[in-house]
Amino acid sequence: IKNLLAGVKNKYQKIYIIGFSVGATIAWLCSEEDGLDGVVGYYGSRIRNFTKIVPLCPIILFFPQEEQSFNVDELILNLDKKNIEVHKYFGHHGFSDPYSIKFNEKSSQQAFNEMLNFLKKH
Repeated sequence: IKNLLAGVKNKYQKIYIIGFSVGATIAWLCSEEDGLDGVVGYYGSRIRNFTKIVPLCPIILFFPQEEQSFNVDELILNLDKKNIEVHKYFGHHGFSDPYSIKFNEKSSQQAFNEMLNFLKKH
């Protein structure tokens, strides 16, 4: 993904990465790269292993109120909030996936609206 980003960063006015689950963690890892205008990450559980990253672009992260593999509140507390906006919604991992049994329509819509506001702002 970092190589792809390096190859296209001069071809676009703005570049955002939107990732879900492991894709959110990959987007988080790319946030240190030059040429990225923003990151949107939904339930990136492995971000907890990379809390020392200092993003060069604005980031918005969405988490469910609880995850099986880690403590959401602890992760949120461990993130440097300087360039990071974090939201926590009712539900579980997959709350924004309409094909998941964990789908939560209200939480999904709230997160989607926050994402749109973030993208408009940046």
